[in-house]
Amino acid sequence: MIPDLPPIVIDTREPDPHPWAVHFSCETVIQTIETGDFSLPGCEEWVAIERKSLDDLIGCLTDDRPRFTRELQRAQRIGTFYVICEGRYQDILGGTYYSQMRPRSAWESVLAMQQRFGIPFLFAGSTEVAARLCESILMRWWKEHFKALDECRKATKRMLRAS
Repeated sequence: MIPDLPPIVIDTREPDPHPWAVHFSCETVIQTIETGDFSLPGCEEWVAIERKSLDDLIGCLTDDRPRFTRELQRAQRIGTFYVICEGRYQDILGGTYYSQMRPRSAWESVLAMQQRFGIPFLFAGSTEVAARLCESILMRWWKEHFKALDECRKATKRMLRAS
């Protein structure tokens, strides 16, 4: 049996209150996450999500590209990692962002990063849909992995009692 769902962990570097939190149906907690902006308590090495507004994503493809590349390299160690953008693909192709980056270059950069790092970029189209995607991914992961995690916890307890 799966117990109550866990809270969503929001990284301490994210805004407080977080604009996505109003769209979550579960509790949230603020905690430092090494890679990503959202995760589940104690599961940060297994599942995490990086949040991007469209302008933030474009910034990560230009001036902040070296930092973002390092983050995606770290994220490759996490079994389930997504970048969720509040914007739409059409916004990239239409150049509806605050940057001089050409739309074709932005489009190709997003595709290259997805392929190079094997990390999906999801374009939600709105803050609400992005938040709901984030929650759904995290809770689906929790439900799928709870049994295995519970077995690990039980094995750990048995090992500690035996020593």
